[in-house]
Amino acid sequence: MKLIERYIFEKLLRTFLLSLVALTATVWLTQALRQFDLVSAMGQTILTFFQLTLLLLPPLTTVVAPVAVMLSVIYTFNSLNDGSELAVINSTGTRQWSLLKPVLLMGLLVMVFMASMTLYISPLSFRLWRELASDINGNILTSIVREGEFIELSEGLTFQLRQRSSDGTLRGIFMSDSRESDETSVYLAERGAILDSELGVFLVMSDGTIQRRDEGDKAISIIQFSSYAYDLSSFSSRSDTPSYRPRERPTLYLLNPDPGDNYYRRKPEKYSQELLTRLATPLNGLVFAILPLVFLSQAETTRQSRSSTIAMAAGSAVVIASLSFSLSISAGVNLLAAIALFALPALAFGISVFLILRGIQPRPPEKVLVVADRIVHWIKRLFRIPTNTSPA
Repeated sequence: MKLIERYIFEKLLRTFLLSLVALTATVWLTQALRQFDLVSAMGQTILTFFQLTLLLLPPLTTVVAPVAVMLSVIYTFNSLNDGSELAVINSTGTRQWSLLKPVLLMGLLVMVFMASMTLYISPLSFRLWRELASDINGNILTSIVREGEFIELSEGLTFQLRQRSSDGTLRGIFMSDSRESDETSVYLAERGAILDSELGVFLVMSDGTIQRRDEGDKAISIIQFSSYAYDLSSFSSRSDTPSYRPRERPTLYLLNPDPGDNYYRRKPEKYSQELLTRLATPLNGLVFAILPLVFLSQAETTRQSRSSTIAMAAGSAVVIASLSFSLSISAGVNLLAAIALFALPALAFGISVFLILRGIQPRPPEKVLVVADRIVHWIKRLFRIPTNTSPA
């Protein structure tokens, strides 16, 4: 690797690591605050809180890694432009490959990092999170249920209790189950009790009703019962095998799911969708590294015009990310969507490399630049930001 290539790569690596840590910490903090009420309401220690929230880090780093590498490329080449280093590189006849090579290497490293997350580490962390959350929820079913409070046992499953008697009898039971997207069930019972048997943990309710609403045609059916047992084994601390969702399954399991898996029998397309998403997501790390270089590989003379090219780079990344997300939703049931999910990043990568090596830098029309400069100037005046109109 040449000296200029090593210099650019080191700047990219430092900026990427800093961006990755900062973005991950920010997103993790928002997720951790959501889990704080769950842990504190169930009398858990601060150690349990950190165990539960730190398991969310691998999936979060997978999400923010493409953004971090894009920011590192934008920052690095913008600083090279502001310091006139990029102008010197362009004017001395340095081949575009010398600019592309460190960015390409950075993108490949990020892609490998994301692949290790999506294919192995993230599913493992999701499984461990589910098991730990099940242990925490198991405690609430036996001893920590608070009277009069609505408690979310899992996403889409809410439980509320009016009174808990000294003998363990539960009175005034309300439970809403909306975990299935096509149906919502509401359970109301005068009394009930937790039954812990060899077959599992059950909430046995007496003298109540079940109200089911079909989300498709909005039809409501009401069933009255004298006794009804609801399986809570997946929320019990004694349950060793909670019901896993596709995102929590190992990648090898997605390749050959168990035909007896209840969730797989109901929604087999979710397993295909999850597998294709895991395979396609790491490609974003490479694309998001190369794409900004298309707009930033040539020196600019003013900060204002550089702002426009940075906006074009960010906008192109947003468009590709939005298309990839839309295709991933349909990939499990649509073959064309599955093909396009991989073809889109491949096409974006190929076009980007071609434009960079040919030295072609897309630029917005002059009228757009004038309007953008006026908007930037107006924002700076609004917030009293000093304006620098001298050439960089």
